Amino acid sequence: MTYRVVGLTEIPQNHPVVLFSAYWFEAKETDFVPLRSAVDPMKIPAIIPWVLLLERVDVDGVVKFRYRLTGTGCRTIFDIDYTGKFLGEGLTPDGAEARLREFREVSVSGNPIYSSSHLPIAEREYINVYRGVFPVSLTGAEIDQIFVVVAKEDMALQKSEQKARPVLGQLLSNMR
Repeated sequence: MTYRVVGLTEIPQNHPVVLFSAYWFEAKETDFVPLRSAVDPMKIPAIIPWVLLLERVDVDGVVKFRYRLTGTGCRTIFDIDYTGKFLGEGLTPDGAEARLREFREVSVSGNPIYSSSHLPIAEREYINVYRGVFPVSLTGAEIDQIFVVVAKEDMALQKSEQKARPVLGQLLSNMR
């Protein structure tokens, strides 16, 4: 499966990407992205294994993204802990470029991106996933961190795990 941008409604409603999306939109209080302080994945504990958090850093005048957090579910499907590494390390060249494009796009638009693809990791490319890329701001002035939620396409959370569910119906109806 190649990389493909998808609409949120194409992802099953009980997938971690959809649940985090509902939470992200609920935390968004202005036309800009949510403040990082308003986005606490611990409020939806079932999605924590599928969450990555990256920070934008300047390395010798070049903007890069460094992983601050890698959820245990991501570590399992990736077969690597990206915490402390830079975006692109351990990815195929095409995969790294696609991810960097996503990050640049959300950094400019302030809107999430949803996609379907195989993992861009050598020897893990047989795993198909849904991804959501969600920008946040530490200060409200610029996008400086990005949450990514990644889980196998067939990952489904149980109803008891879906704490963001009340917001989901409203979010999906607003998107139609």
